[in-house]
Amino acid sequence: MSLPKFKNYNQNQIDLLPISLEDLITENDLVRVLNSVVDKLDLRKIYKTYPGGGASSYDPRMLLKVILYAYCLKIYTGRKIARAIKRDVHFIWLSGQNSPDFRTINNFRSGKLKKSIEGVFQQVIMMLMEEGYIKMENYFCDGSSIEANANKNKVIWKKNSIRYKKQAEDQCLELFQKIDKLNEEEEQQYGEKDLEETGSFSKKADNQTLEQYIENANNAISSGLDKSKKKEAVKCIKELKKQKGKIEKYDQQIRIAGERSGYSKTDNDSGVIYTKDDILRPAYNVVVGSEDQFIVNYTVHQNPNDSACFVPHLDELEKQGHKNPENICADSIFGTEENYNELEKKKINSYLKYPSFRKENSEDSQKNPFARENFEYDNETDTYKCPYGGKLNFKEEREKKTKSGFNTISKIYECQNCKDCPFVSNCNRGEGNKTIEVNKRLDGYKAQARNNLNSEKGIKIQKKRGYDIETCFGDIKHNQNFRRFHLRGLKKVKTEFGLISICHNIRKMHIILRKMA
Repeated sequence: MSLPKFKNYNQNQIDLLPISLEDLITENDLVRVLNSVVDKLDLRKIYKTYPGGGASSYDPRMLLKVILYAYCLKIYTGRKIARAIKRDVHFIWLSGQNSPDFRTINNFRSGKLKKSIEGVFQQVIMMLMEEGYIKMENYFCDGSSIEANANKNKVIWKKNSIRYKKQAEDQCLELFQKIDKLNEEEEQQYGEKDLEETGSFSKKADNQTLEQYIENANNAISSGLDKSKKKEAVKCIKELKKQKGKIEKYDQQIRIAGERSGYSKTDNDSGVIYTKDDILRPAYNVVVGSEDQFIVNYTVHQNPNDSACFVPHLDELEKQGHKNPENICADSIFGTEENYNELEKKKINSYLKYPSFRKENSEDSQKNPFARENFEYDNETDTYKCPYGGKLNFKEEREKKTKSGFNTISKIYECQNCKDCPFVSNCNRGEGNKTIEVNKRLDGYKAQARNNLNSEKGIKIQKKRGYDIETCFGDIKHNQNFRRFHLRGLKKVKTEFGLISICHNIRKMHIILRKMA
C-alpha cells in the first residue's frame, strides 16, 4: 500500500530571492486598473497643500489609491483600511509597503482630499471621455436619499423650535408684568417722571428688552422694597435669565435649520428626508447624472426635492469644463418651468417628463373631456371654450416666485355662467364659476417635451433611462452596500460621495476591460 503524498509545507523556508508582490496579482485585477487611473491624474493641487520642512509625509497619491481601492471593496472606515494595508497583498502592493495608520487616512480623506475631490473626479471624467467611454450624448438624471451619519433620535424640528420660542417669549411677557408691578413701588421715589424713565416701554421679548427688565428688577431690589417683594424680584430675575437662555437656544436652532424642516444634533448639515423605506431620517439628497452607467456628475443637497436641485446640478456639470450633453432625460418630478427654462438657456434637448405626462398618455385621460387640455383657445379674443360651449374670459394675471427666485406668470380665465350647465358637477369641483390657470410658457415647454418624448428617439431614450441611472444607484446601494454616509458635514459628505462615484466608474471600466480581454 503506497503512502499518501503531500506538497512541501515549511513555514520557515527561506527563499534565495524575495517574492515579488507584482507576481502575486493577476493581470486583469481591479487594483491594476485603479492604479493605472490614479497614476494618470494631476495631483499638484494636493501636493501644494503640504508645507515644506519637518518630518516626511505619506505620498498623497499612495493615500488616494489606498482609499479608493478600499471603497471599491466596501471598506469605508479608517481603522479597517489601515488593517487591510497590513494584511492584504493588494493593499501592500498598492501602498508600496507603506503603513499609514487610521488617523493619517482619516485626516487625508476629511482634510486634504475634501478641497480637491471635485478636481480629481473631473479628471477621471475627462479621461473617460478621451478613451471613448463617455460621449456626452444622452445624460440621465435622478436623485436618491442616503442616510446621514447622525442619530435619528436627536432631530431638531424647526416648527418645534418656533413653538417653544413663542412659549418662552410669552413666559417673559408675564414676568415683565410682575416686574412692572414691582417698579410701581419705585414711583414714590422717582416722583412724577415718565414711565419710559422707570423702564416701562413696549413689551417685546428681544435681547435688549430682557436685559432692561433684568436691570429694572435689580433696581427694584435696591430701592428699599420689603422682604417679600425683594424675594419675588430675585425669583423674576432668575426666571428671566432662564427664559433668555431658552430663547437664544431656539433662535440658534431656527438659524441652523434655515429652509430645512429640521436637522440632527449629531450632523447639523443633514436634512430630515424620507428614505426608501418611507421613514423620516437625517439624510442627504444625492442627485446623479449618468451616461452608459458611468457617473458623469453628482451633487449633494440638503433639500429633499429633486426638482429644486436640478439647476445647481447642471451648474456643477458646467463647471467641469467640457461640453454640455446633447440630451437630458429625467423623471416627471424634474419637469418644472424653471428646469425647462434652464435647459433652453444651455441649449440642451429636453426629455424631462412633466407630472401629467403619464396620465396624458393613458386611456383615463381620454375619458375626461373636462381636462384643462381639452379647452379650446381663441387667440384673437384671448378666451377659452369649454367642451360644453361655455366661454371663459381672462380674469387676472398672477406672478409667483419660487424659493430659488424664479418668476412664473400665469393667467386666470373664468367662465361667464356655470349655473345652467348640466355638466357643472363633473367639470367644476369648487364654488362659483369654473376657472382655469394657464401658464403659456410652461405649456410651450410641455409641448416641446411631449414631442421629444413621443418621438422614436425619445422612446428609446426613455427605455434606456430606466436601466442606466437606476443601475448606478442600485450598484452603490446594493452591491457596494453604501446606504449611509460615514463622514459628517456637507463638505465631507460631498467628499465621500465623490470617492464612491470615482470607484463606481473605475469598477465599470474594469468590467468593460475584462470583457474585452
